[in-house]
Amino acid sequence: MGHATEIQVLVVDESAPSRAFIASTLENGGYIVTSVASGEEAVHEVNAAPFDILVTDINLPGMSGLNLLKLLKDSFPDLEVVIVTSNASSFTAIKALRLGAYDFIIKPVDDPAILTNIVGRAVEKQSLTRENRRLMDDMKLKNRELHDALHLMKSANRLCTAISASLDAGEILKRLVEGAVEEVKAKKGYLLLLDRDGSSFSMKVSVGVSRTLAKGFRLRHDQGIAGLVATNNKPLRIDEEVPPPLTHRMLEEDPNGELFTTPGIVTVPLQFKGRVAGVVTLSGRADGRAFTDAEIEFLTTLANHSAIALDTAGAFYKLRKGTS
Repeated sequence: MGHATEIQVLVVDESAPSRAFIASTLENGGYIVTSVASGEEAVHEVNAAPFDILVTDINLPGMSGLNLLKLLKDSFPDLEVVIVTSNASSFTAIKALRLGAYDFIIKPVDDPAILTNIVGRAVEKQSLTRENRRLMDDMKLKNRELHDALHLMKSANRLCTAISASLDAGEILKRLVEGAVEEVKAKKGYLLLLDRDGSSFSMKVSVGVSRTLAKGFRLRHDQGIAGLVATNNKPLRIDEEVPPPLTHRMLEEDPNGELFTTPGIVTVPLQFKGRVAGVVTLSGRADGRAFTDAEIEFLTTLANHSAIALDTAGAFYKLRKGTS
């Protein structure tokens, strides 16, 4: 349970003496209390600022306590409501509980211990409800992440099989990029390879990139996000907020803003025969989310498997050349 000083309580009672007693008792208990005389005033207060607990008389001028209860519980389900009534066995009190009131207090409200005890238990119930919801949300998130990870594993196996089935280097790289883009629903994807002397990158395969840009793309080996990933030989993910040190590198690689789309940029190295031969980049998500750890691992797996397929394709090419 949170400290009482963090709990906002709204007291609604037409009777000034009763309203003052309830407010002062709860304030002495450490609660932050706002008090009003009518349901209409209560609605105004709740719409203006959040409250945790509502203590309201059933009999109010204008809007009744029951109507106030129903209206606020419909709009603010987490709000715990304590009803003040003159008859605990009345139909009105029973209806209040059915409408979602936590408990009721019998008039006259003149015992501080009873009042603070009921409000304290209402706060405990609210705290438990919120904690249970948080745990359920965490469980749903973990289940969704597990489901997504299993789906990615199946997709990785399927794509790796398709990549291995080709003995053409260009087709291998094409299946790598196109398969990754389709699976994670990226807006753009491209593969940069270093030239023979390792001095610069060129774009060999792309999805969602203009043909003119892809054909004319050149980047020095130590520039851009690609240069950083190739040098460090480890994946790099950029979420919605771009760290200042990476802004300059992004501009080096994408000066016209045609390649990188946030949130969601991930670049992984492509290793071939013990050295980094290039990088694979996915950019932008159709759903606006950043890439997950599982998706980075998925892309890394595809890149590693493509390197093996390229090695196999090279060996096959040499064998075929030697027997021709």
